[in-house]
Order: sequence, then C-alpha cells, then structure tokens
Amino acid sequence: MDRVEQDAGAASPGDWLRQANSLRDQRMWDAAILAYRAYLDLRPDDWRAHIQLGHSLKESGDPSDALLAYRAAEALAPNSADVHLQIGHALKLMGDAAQAWRAYARALEIDPASEEAAREASALARLATPLARSARAPGQAVQIVFDTSDLVAFLADNRTPTGIQRVQLNVTARALLDPIDDVATAAVAFDAAGGAWREIGRDLFLRLWRLSRTGGDPKAPDWAAVLAELHEALADGPDFVFAPGAALVNLGTSWWIKDYFLHVRHVARQYGVRYVPMIHDCIPLMAPEHCSPALVEEFAQWFSGMLALADSALTNSEWSAADARRIAQEVLPGLDLPIAVVPLDADLRKELGAPAAPAWTDRADLPQPGEPFVLCVGTIESRKNHLMLFQAWLTLVRKHGAERVPRLVCIGKPGWLADAAMTLWRNSPVLQDRVSIAHGVPDVTLAGLYGAALFTVANSHYEGWGLPVTESLSFGRVPLVSRNTSLSEAGGEAAVYFEPRNEPDLVARLEQLIFDAEARARHEQRIRETTRLRSWGDIADQVMRAAAARRDAPMQDSGARLPVMPGVTYPLCLAGGGRAERGKAVADMVRDGLNWLALERWGVWTRPGVARMRIALPPGAADRPLRLYLGCVAPGEETTVRLRAYGAGTPPPRFVALTAEGAGSRFTCVLDVAAPAREVLVEIDAGVGVQLGSQAKPDPRRAGIGLTSFMICAEDDLVGRLDFLERHAFRVLRPD
Repeated sequence: MDRVEQDAGAASPGDWLRQANSLRDQRMWDAAILAYRAYLDLRPDDWRAHIQLGHSLKESGDPSDALLAYRAAEALAPNSADVHLQIGHALKLMGDAAQAWRAYARALEIDPASEEAAREASALARLATPLARSARAPGQAVQIVFDTSDLVAFLADNRTPTGIQRVQLNVTARALLDPIDDVATAAVAFDAAGGAWREIGRDLFLRLWRLSRTGGDPKAPDWAAVLAELHEALADGPDFVFAPGAALVNLGTSWWIKDYFLHVRHVARQYGVRYVPMIHDCIPLMAPEHCSPALVEEFAQWFSGMLALADSALTNSEWSAADARRIAQEVLPGLDLPIAVVPLDADLRKELGAPAAPAWTDRADLPQPGEPFVLCVGTIESRKNHLMLFQAWLTLVRKHGAERVPRLVCIGKPGWLADAAMTLWRNSPVLQDRVSIAHGVPDVTLAGLYGAALFTVANSHYEGWGLPVTESLSFGRVPLVSRNTSLSEAGGEAAVYFEPRNEPDLVARLEQLIFDAEARARHEQRIRETTRLRSWGDIADQVMRAAAARRDAPMQDSGARLPVMPGVTYPLCLAGGGRAERGKAVADMVRDGLNWLALERWGVWTRPGVARMRIALPPGAADRPLRLYLGCVAPGEETTVRLRAYGAGTPPPRFVALTAEGAGSRFTCVLDVAAPAREVLVEIDAGVGVQLGSQAKPDPRRAGIGLTSFMICAEDDLVGRLDFLERHAFRVLRPD
C-alpha cells in the first residue's frame, strides 16, 4: 500500500491516464479501475475518463458501480449521446428495462443517427412503462393519456412545429420519456371516422419529435417514412383502452373535431376518465378581430362545452387563467373549475445544447455568416402585428440609411389576415432588402439564429404566453416586447418593453438596442442575473402532477354543473356566433352515448338504434309532473321511431311509437315524463334507420329522426309551453 501511495504522489495525471488506457486495452480490468481512479483524483472533470472507468467496472462484473461512473460523466457532459447510451447498457444489465429505455431514448434525442441507441430503444420499448388496464387500486399508478389529435393533423402537412405544436411535442415527449412516480403515460390521437382513440407508440412518437426538431423538409424520406408508420398505426391499430380513472390531457386544440366531446363524455362515463384541456389562450373570444369567423364560432362552441365537461384545466399564464375564469363566470356563474397555471418558461438552449458556433444551412432568406440581424419568430398574421414592425423598419432605414440598419429576420409563414403586412413587404424595395421572411426552420437552426441575433422583437396584440420571448431569454438575447397581455409574464424583468400600438416608442427602443452596444450588453447582463428558466422535462412534470393531483377527487357529472332550466327552450344545433353561452353547452351535453350524428346548423340527427338524452334538472324541478317537448324533423323516407322519457333510476315505461313522413317536414312531439327525477332520460329508438341521401343529394349516412330543440317544464307551466310552440309555429322576433 505504501508503494502505491508513493507512486501516486510521483506520477503525473498523464502518466496515470496512459497506464489506465494500456491496462484497459490488455483487459486487465481491476488494475485499470485503480489507474483510472488515481487519474480522476487529479482530474475529476474529465468526463471521458469517467466513461472509461465505467467500462472497466462493467467488464469486471460490477454494473452498479459502472452506472455511478456513467452518472458522473453525465453530470459533466449532459448532452453527450454516448454517455446516455452507456447508462442504458448498465441499466439493462441491472434489469431496469424502463430506465434503460429512457436512457437510450435520450441518446437518440441527442444523436438521431445513432443506430445502436435506436436498436436498443426499440427492443425495450414494450417493457418501459406498462399501462394500468384494470381497476385502479389505492396507490396504483394513474394513467395520463396525452391526446395529440391536432398535432397529428398538423404534422401531415408541416414538419416544423409552431407554438402550440411545439408545446405538445416537447411536453408529451418528456412525459413519455420520464413519467413521474405513480404515473403511466401514453400518447393517442382521435380517429373521427372510427369514433375512438388510437395509441401512438412511444418510439414512434419520439421519432416524430426528434425529426421535427432536426429537419425542415416535409418531403425528406425519413420524415415520409415515419408519417407513413404513424398513419398505419392510426388506421389499423386497435381502439385505445383507457384505464379506470385515467386523465385525458389535451395540450392542443380539439374544437375542429366534430363531436369530440360526445366521445369524451362516453369514456368519462364508461371508465371514469377525467378530461383535462390546456387553455393556451382565449383570443378568439377576447380579440376575435384577429381570428377567422369560423375559428371564433368553433372556439365559442368548444369553450362552452368544455366548461361543463372538464374535470380541471391547465393554462400557460396567469393572464390566460384570468381570461378563462372571467368567461366561465359569464357562462356558468358560480362554476369553480380548478385551473393550474403551467408557465411555458422553457430553456430551449439547454434542451438543444449550446453549439460551439451558431451555424445554419446557406439560404437566401437567412442571414449570411457574421451579418448582424434582429430576429422575430411567429406566424405572420394580423394579431402578431408585423405591419407595424415593418413600418418601423422603414422608418429606421429612412432615418439612418440602409447600411446602418440590420436585417430583420422573420421566422414564420403567412397566416390569417397577413395581407396588409405582406403587401407592404412585397411593394417596398427597402423592406425586400432589409427584411427576410423564412419558414420551415427546424429547432436546431432556430437555436443558431437565436444565438447569433443582436436581439429579438415581439409585437403581438394578444398572446397566451409568448414562447419566442422565453426562447430569446434562454439564449441570452434581449427580447423587445409589446407590454400587453401575457407577454410581460414571458419577458419578466429582463425584457425591454414598448407601449402597445405605439410606433414611435417602438422605433426609439429599436434605435437604443441597435446603436447602443453598451446598453444592449447591460440588458444581457440583466438576463443572466434575473432569468431562471426550466427544462421541458420540468414543465412536463408539472403537467403530470396537476393531472394526477385530482386522481382521488370526486367526479362531478356535467349535468350537475349544467342543469336544464324548466320552461326554457334549448336549441339542439350549432348556434353560431362568437360568444360562449350556456345554451351551446346544453346542446352538446344533453346528448348521451354515441348514437348521435354531429350537431349541424339546423339541428342534429339521431343514429340508427337507441339515442339517449340525459337532462339534469335543478333541485325541486322534479317535484311536479313534467312534460317534454321535442322539435322534430322527418328524414328522407317515412320512418317509425319509438320514444320514452322517464326519471333516472326508475323503471322505464313502454315506448310510444311515432311515424315521421314528408322529407324535411317539421313537427313537435310532446311526451309526459314517467316518474320524474332530478335526471330525466329520453330514449329514441330508430331501429335500422333510413338513408339520408337521395339520387339528387347523395349522403351515405343513415339516421333515425332529426331534432332541432327541446324544452322540459312542469305540466301546468303554460307560459313555457306556449313559448315553445310559438317558436316552432312562428318566427319570434326578439332583440339580441
């Protein structure tokens, strides 16, 4: 022992490393371990030597100590794919398939070309995190299912994600890679044609995620191959089976999916699934002038139904949460919907790793190496207010000369109401020269642009968070931001602000950041001193904790939140208009089960078989005999349907037959409610139904009967009964 200590004191670090490598090459593992440890005592920051120590320990039959050595290397080089690959090997030897798979997946994330990591991850994918399929016992893992339906639709035509898609990809990928304790995760997409969710395997989803970050060509062979695999899985895969009490987390949009809530209600009733949407913003309701009319109507319908159905909700900012709560109180006064705020303060630089030098493929719409430029990231649309930004650039050039004004690089393709900004850009030679517009830019290129920019600018009228602001901060670049909505949350103390819609103030702030390098450096120093960002993994953890926190909370049926008021006529149709309203929620929520076609402007068709309505009443309403009124429409052929209405929990009465004839004819059906209760069930049995289409108007659907509205009231409520009948007999004109 004395001689070893004496040798250790005399040998240099280089001597120890050469000796260790020689012993390793001779497969003298125990001696190599001693030599590597002696070297690391002198040079503890050499992560490659930690890996070699791990190799020697693993080969000597000690995978647990090898894992410790690899973890030490990981702490020093977290963005080395080889480190995570070796961690995966050690974990696999120790029998921990779940953690080994995650290590291989992390290696693939860093180096998508690693064939070894891809092979190992694929082999272990099915063993990573088994999902609960039986009744959840106390303490059993809760299943959190991420609905990525709109992401799948987006990726069919786009490879580079925008704001909401970026959130979905990163949070879902992190949740699949590393679920929190007592949680099992899955990714699914809704198949509207089949009326069910289909699972997207973890390896498949993670390949989509990695490729969306590293390339921008939607026609590249590797991208086309993974899309083909995705479409095959969704077309031919089995229906996804929700575990009891699962949380269905939708981080994207679903208002464009017909009758999405009908199916969510079905799995909620069947499996106790809790629906947890993320409200990225309420812009269609708060600033509809910047949205398409169709989006405004769809969002108003969705928001109305969401309030009655969601077990809880997520938002990305306090501003969005306040908007959501305000609208909720207008629609359903007194509603206490739990809303968790999950800020999107993600550190893009940390996620991608800092490149040694910012670089990107040579493109005419991107800056040349060494060229000074200002970066603006976001879809070009009226809400982002590129028009004022372009006007400000014209002012700068006319005031200071083109040679002194850096190029403005806009990353984003034209969107809704972009014509004004794009027309100005096309018609101005100055802007053509000093403003570039690029899209199809992958994350790795975007990271290089952030790192090389002088600063960034965001001039939006309204935001739910402001990812480009946070991303700018992550690269130490000053974001110049309009002081409104959630942008002040995203920018925090470190952003530079200008007054909204104030072009002179914007120009003044631009001049300061362009021409005063010392001022810009002071702002960058402030970023380093005040900004603390999180990883997407941290954000995913918060999402999972919020969804899992309500695993044991009592579930509230949508009817309890949304009682149907007696004597009030409720349309059963897409009412249109840009306001969230109670009536829109009722039209969606009273339809129970899957035997309904989608709501339309005029009303809704029942499907063949038994369609059910579930009508919840306020306290005391069922103390008297009740009568139900249905506005009906006959289908294309004569048909006979059977109806009955009765209190839930009471013996159902016999059906009453009704013959509907005269294609499109409208009539009113009146039913007495047998044994009234707080919840009334209405069943409409259409048998095999009839064909809706004709030779003149083809329509492959089969239906039972059409409904336009309903009203339930006390038998002696003459005012309510008269109101319903007048609405169906006359055009009743009332002020808005």
